[in-house]
Amino acid sequence: MKVGIVLNTSKGLKTSAIETIIRHIENQGSSAELLNFNNPLPELDIVLSLGGDGTVLGSARYVGEIPIFGINIGHLGFLTGMEYNLPKVIEAITLILNNQFTIDKRKRLEAQVYRRKRNVAYCTALNDIVVKGAIAKLVRLRTHIGGDYVGTFPADGIIISTATGSTGYSISAGGAIIPPDLGINVITPICSHLLNVRSMIACDSKEIKIAVKSYHKGLLLSADGQVDIELENDDCIIINKASTVTNLIRLSNETFYQLLSRKMKWE
Repeated sequence: MKVGIVLNTSKGLKTSAIETIIRHIENQGSSAELLNFNNPLPELDIVLSLGGDGTVLGSARYVGEIPIFGINIGHLGFLTGMEYNLPKVIEAITLILNNQFTIDKRKRLEAQVYRRKRNVAYCTALNDIVVKGAIAKLVRLRTHIGGDYVGTFPADGIIISTATGSTGYSISAGGAIIPPDLGINVITPICSHLLNVRSMIACDSKEIKIAVKSYHKGLLLSADGQVDIELENDDCIIINKASTVTNLIRLSNETFYQLLSRKMKWE
């Protein structure tokens, strides 16, 4: 089995720990390679992502549908499969190399930006597509869901989140928490200037269209907080369910609500 390793170097993991992981993979008859997002993607069977949710998001963008096992060295780590503990990581890798795991398929979003009826940008996201200014200035966002006009929201921005991303930026802006196996997107205006605006839920088969109706310099479309696209007045953003998914490796039988309770410390 060919194993790629994505390491978030800012988390302070010791070099000796990485060497131990690589040595264990090789002792199991497999190969291991440290990955660099700036290099072409090598041929791989699985990917180990050591960091937090952001590291998993970056890994998913880089490796496509190759299965990812996230090892949390960050904070919440909703996308990761386990907390970092070297002996337990070694045990987990042994199970994975022996194909003793399940795959959790997570839906992605795709966003296309149209400017004067011409497609000028495309991106995908596992967690969310966000339209927001680099500085705190009001923007008006004309919003349609499934072809139906919903409203024009004066706000700091708007978050279009997958069910997976509902525990990310969306929840801090007042969005609902959604189990990741539901085919639902969450649309949440950020700091709306209308008191009667609330987060909305839409079936992920519904196209979401957002037109920028007031422009200020620095307005961006951000995919998972990692890819930024500059926007202009009257740009139209079309968001749909992507044709690809992110495959997350799972070893435990912990349910989403058990995970939620543990991560949020509601126990």
